[in-house]
Amino acid sequence: WRQTEMVRAEIIERQKEISKTPPLDRIAAMKESLAAAGDEAQKLRHLPAWASKDMADQGLYRFALPSELGGENLRAREQIEIIEAVSAIDGSVGWCTQISSEINALVIRRMDPTLAEKIFDDWDALVCSGHGPANGPSPGRSAQQDGEGWRLNYQGSFASGCQNANWNYLMGAMTIDETTGQPAQASFMIPRDEFEIIDTWDTAGMRGSGSHDVRMTHCYVPPEHLLPFRSLAPSKIWANPTYRNPTHAVYNKAAVALGVCRGAIDTFIELAQEKTPWGSTSNLKDQPQVQYRIGEAQATLMAARAFVMETQDRLEEHLGPLPEDGGRLSPDWEYFWPALLACAHAAQSTRKVVGMINNTAGTTGSRMDSPLERQLRDAQQAANHALISYRHYEDLGKTFVGYDRPAGSMELSRA
Repeated sequence: WRQTEMVRAEIIERQKEISKTPPLDRIAAMKESLAAAGDEAQKLRHLPAWASKDMADQGLYRFALPSELGGENLRAREQIEIIEAVSAIDGSVGWCTQISSEINALVIRRMDPTLAEKIFDDWDALVCSGHGPANGPSPGRSAQQDGEGWRLNYQGSFASGCQNANWNYLMGAMTIDETTGQPAQASFMIPRDEFEIIDTWDTAGMRGSGSHDVRMTHCYVPPEHLLPFRSLAPSKIWANPTYRNPTHAVYNKAAVALGVCRGAIDTFIELAQEKTPWGSTSNLKDQPQVQYRIGEAQATLMAARAFVMETQDRLEEHLGPLPEDGGRLSPDWEYFWPALLACAHAAQSTRKVVGMINNTAGTTGSRMDSPLERQLRDAQQAANHALISYRHYEDLGKTFVGYDRPAGSMELSRA
């Protein structure tokens, strides 16, 4: 079934033209508009439509897709660099970049090529995913087989980017089959006119990410929009090891944390050139304690970043090509756990760095017009995400002292 091009020639040509400019150069050219998008997103509590369109126009939702679908086919390191760069400008915009590029790439792992072609033949294709517990009244989490399709009554939270999405992805593991009482043995792709956005995202950190609930009420999903139950299992189709990397949805979140931290350090260095604290006779930059903290912050960020990059490179090199070409479908444990640990460490250590920087900045960092205030909130929120939570220290720590690792620990269980 595989072809050089699975989508319209115009999409392939558009991607080739965009790719002539390196992704980081594209982002640098968009810096002012991305910053403006972040400011507006704080008020809207989601990414404004114009910004999402601009980001799509520059390929910021397609860089993790394979070339056959009009993507750039980037591996983990390059994806992390892009997400970092956007997150250093604004955390919420970076979050939308990572979640949309990530889910676009994750859903094709076990997707029928015909459906992948249908979805990504639209340049602006953007898939969201609401998998958390519903906030407030909801129609439940049920699925009922209906002929060759399924009928859903479901509401899920944390559907980042849903306002600009044209598809929603739902894992069967999140539902209950009304007939069996077990999870529905399918996963689902729901087009935009079949799901409703429920306004529930009212947070401080990542306020502009639009991570509201999505609701499907008596929603029929035809057989051509179904995915396998294990829809995020390693791909047997796409050669890029990212599609077999069990930390794909994890390293993206770590990249946001690293980027927010870089932005906070840069903001503070700029502030230190200008601010003379009340009651002091010297600028921040001339105070030994401040110099020490900047040095510590830089070292911590760079070490955390190197840990993530090294372990992702090692993991994807270990996976190699597809099994029929001598590679692996899934990694050995010894390659997986350091990559997971590095991502959790990145989020938790950079959270501390941003807090330290904010504290060093004094009252200036508390003001709503200060980037440091938003960066503090965003760093905290990023580190709260389950996939990069401090809980991974304990989960992995148990295995270091002889406990068995949890069953299924190397398979993605959410986006």
